[in-house]
Amino acid sequence: MIIHAKVGDFKTERVDAIAFGIFEGGTSLDGAPQAADAAMDGAIGELFESGDFKGELKQTSLLYTRGAIAAPRIGLVGLGKSENFNPEKARQAAAKIAQSIRDLGAKTFAIPLPPDTPEGIIQAIIEGFLLGLYQFNLHKTQDLDKIKALEAITIIVDDEDSLPAAEQAIEIGEIIAQGTILARDLSNQPANYLTPTMLADKAKTIADTTGLKCEILELAELKEKGFGALVGVAQGSQEEPRFIILEHIPDGDVQDSVVYVGKGITFDSGGLSLKPSRGMDEMKHDMSGAAAVLGAMQAIGRLRPNLHVVGLIAATENLPSGTAQKPGDVVTSYAGKTIEILNTDAEGRLVLADALGYAAKYDPKAVIDLATLTGAVVTALGHFAAGLLGTDDNLIEKIKHAADKTHERVWQLPLWEDYDEGIKSNVADVQNIGDGTAGTIAGAVFLKKFAGGYPWAHLDIAGTAWGVEGSSYIPKGASGYGARLLVQFARDWTS
Repeated sequence: MIIHAKVGDFKTERVDAIAFGIFEGGTSLDGAPQAADAAMDGAIGELFESGDFKGELKQTSLLYTRGAIAAPRIGLVGLGKSENFNPEKARQAAAKIAQSIRDLGAKTFAIPLPPDTPEGIIQAIIEGFLLGLYQFNLHKTQDLDKIKALEAITIIVDDEDSLPAAEQAIEIGEIIAQGTILARDLSNQPANYLTPTMLADKAKTIADTTGLKCEILELAELKEKGFGALVGVAQGSQEEPRFIILEHIPDGDVQDSVVYVGKGITFDSGGLSLKPSRGMDEMKHDMSGAAAVLGAMQAIGRLRPNLHVVGLIAATENLPSGTAQKPGDVVTSYAGKTIEILNTDAEGRLVLADALGYAAKYDPKAVIDLATLTGAVVTALGHFAAGLLGTDDNLIEKIKHAADKTHERVWQLPLWEDYDEGIKSNVADVQNIGDGTAGTIAGAVFLKKFAGGYPWAHLDIAGTAWGVEGSSYIPKGASGYGARLLVQFARDWTS
């Protein structure tokens, strides 16, 4: 789909529909909606007077223009109270009106922007359009002609002076939304279409198209370099593991390095500690942390911030077989610490342990890992916030700030030393599960043992990566949570 900006008059724009955002509770129309109302002999005003349209957030209505303007339809979407309007409200409203127009079977629409619309609002509108229109249809073969899709959206501005800022905001919004869409596609992909090798190949393609540096470590090299925890998880599968390294190296001198780490379990059966069969199909998305990192790295490669950004992904399947690791096994991590495996379904923290150990080689100013790590975080926070834990207060505040901007919410949980007792092992340095309480915290306490020497934060995205409801721009299935947050974090670092 093409999104472009132009200077023009909406009344003469030959598209399938014109869209207007309307605030709730306004006593009169102004700007472009007022002009449209005048051209249509007060038809929009009548909607308000009748109470059929109030401008409540995400409320929509449709009018047919009958030749009053060039476009045959006008779509209205509520923006809610003007005093509460913000980029998130813009995303929600933009997604809703785009979906409404698409579902009519229309192919094109235009939206005139009010004068002096902030770039942040324009960017949010573009994100709402693209994320709200997302559909995962890659494996459907029937009734494809019934799938409706928009082809073009036009952003209309008042004058030439407004055009460059609008075009820049559109470009940024598209880049960030496409990174999130990539993350969704990867998480939605069935495990037989996304093995660790296929995930690594996707990373290479992203690197080739965005100018990122890419290195892939395969099984023999992982064994040689001491990735014992990752190799241990992988040994139950016929699919070999991969360790993916992506780097954005900016032009010119740069002082700071930031590392993003993603859990890449492309399918998680639980291993010998087998999961129940009900819902196991969703474990194809146990690599949503990796998907978020890949989506963010794609966007960062295109935005090119003046920051050295590294993306690390430990990718494998976790399957039961005669070669699978067993409860009671002991493995040695990349950092040299030994781990007693008490539950093979606590495998995500094992592969992250090796990745966090590897991250130290970059002398990073910040390391953030993302993982669908625990069901406990869903019990604690539901599907609307990720659990946030870490060792550095300044880093945690930066993540909270970025999360507020993207509306990818986080909630900090404690990481006090009191919890360390729960992962002490009788036969190794640590064990991979706690005492059965505070499961999300126990997972982070384990990871903390391998994240020494740099500021570190952990995002448990098990609730937010899948099954989010109530947002007009997040569909069923994968949300792509974290990709926008990581991009915003990198942009804020250099601002």
